[in-house]
Amino acid sequence: MHDRGQNGALPLRVHITEPEPPNHGFIWKQGSSSGVVRAWICAACGYTELYTDNLAALYESYRKGRP
Repeated sequence: MHDRGQNGALPLRVHITEPEPPNHGFIWKQGSSSGVVRAWICAACGYTELYTDNLAALYESYRKGRP
């Protein structure tokens, strides 16, 4: 699955950036995770499912942003 970008076709990706914690030290690096989205398509009916790799890291970044 590709997305059309300014520089041609690029793999479709999902990206999660961790929010800044309320209390962090002087040195803090914002974390993020990304993964490639893949599609499985039924040739008979066109039903489509989307899957993303790197799920564990994506979920951890998402979880850090939840209260």
